[in-house]
This record gives sequence, structure tokens and C-alpha cells, in this order.
Amino acid sequence: MADHGAEKPREIILTACSAIADQLSKDGFSFLKSGPKLKRKARDLTHNIHFQSDRNNVAGRRAAMWIHASVSSDIMARWRLENPMPWNGTHKPSLAIITGGQIGNLLPNSSWMEWNFADISRRAAQIDEATTAIRTIMLPFFALFETPATAVETLIHYPALWQSNLIEYALAHVGRDAARHAMRQYLAANPRIHARYDEALTYIRLRGPITHRGDTGAELAMIASIHAFDLRDI
Repeated sequence: MADHGAEKPREIILTACSAIADQLSKDGFSFLKSGPKLKRKARDLTHNIHFQSDRNNVAGRRAAMWIHASVSSDIMARWRLENPMPWNGTHKPSLAIITGGQIGNLLPNSSWMEWNFADISRRAAQIDEATTAIRTIMLPFFALFETPATAVETLIHYPALWQSNLIEYALAHVGRDAARHAMRQYLAANPRIHARYDEALTYIRLRGPITHRGDTGAELAMIASIHAFDLRDI
């Protein structure tokens, strides 16, 4: 049961986000309280850090927060407008997204990570731990995109990321051969997704385009079909 006289979880979390933002301001991030999120521009790229409250937070007992990252690119948005997928609209922010996810998914072996600020005696330590996690996990993740080929070669092996988006990024920034090679690597390492990819290719040949998202194998099959990859190599 909630303690109605206790601090409200939302207020606790916003204060924690502000403290994290203060520490990361030296890294070039600005704080948008309405998100709440942190944002940093790096030439064509935008680095976003989103803070999400657990809907099960309870006053006086739980004030948990999850942290997510995303990278977006104006070039990526323009490329998608010129090379549309059936499920893409024309809304620039979504078209610009390259990839991202919960902070624990930005590691080769994904995990769920959260910070709980309910205990006032541990709150400062939790803020420091969250800031350290951002610096040691998210900032290196953002840095990968300074060299697109490195980003693709590294992140294609991270199972929890948006790999169809990453293949589009490879097409836009590295080239068709690199995108095809990355897709081949990913499918070889993920037999179940490869099986769905093969099923989707058959569907596309017989019935036409797949127009919805949510199935990585099908999304990759549509990319391969639209961009005329040599499917025998995949």
C-alpha cells in the first residue's frame, strides 16, 4: 500500500534525472524535463537518453527508473524517404531513428537494468551508479556511430537491438555489400529468425509485400527483396 505522506515517485525520479543531467552536461547533453530526456547533437547525429518510470512505482516503497538510448540521423531520415519501406510513414523523427534500446540491451549479452531511488539513504549512490552506467555503456555506444562501418560490424551481433534498422543504416551509410554481409552474419547466428526470413521470402514471392513491422525475419526479407540482395548468398 502506498504511503500517502511519502514523496511521490515521479517527483523523486525527476529530481534524480536532473542530478544525472547535471553530471552529464560536461559531456554535451542538455536536459529536457518534459521527456524527461537528455539530448546531444553530434553533426548529423542526435544522441537521445530517455528516462522511463516504472508504472508499478509506489510512494514510500518504489521509485524505479529505466534508461533507454537512441541514435537518430537526418541523413537516415532523407534516405528512408527516398527508399521507403511499406511500414514507414513520412514522420521525420521516426524515420531518423537508427537503433537503440534499454541500456542493458546495448551490451553484447543483454540484461535488464533499473535504478530505484525510493530509499533516501541510497539515492545519491543510485544517481552516481546510473550516471556511471550511462558513461560506460551509452557513451561508447554513441561513439560507435562516428564510424558507420564500425557501428554496423559491432552492433549486428547484439541480439536485442533493432537489426532491420541497422541494415537500413548500413545501406545508407556504408553500402550495399556491407549491408548484405551484415545481414548474412546476423541470420547465420540466429537460426529461428533465418527460418522466418525464408518463410517471409516465400510469402513475398507468392503474395507480395509485407506491410507491417514486428517480425525481424520478415522485415529483413523485405529489405533483401526491395534492395535486390543476392538471396542465394543469404
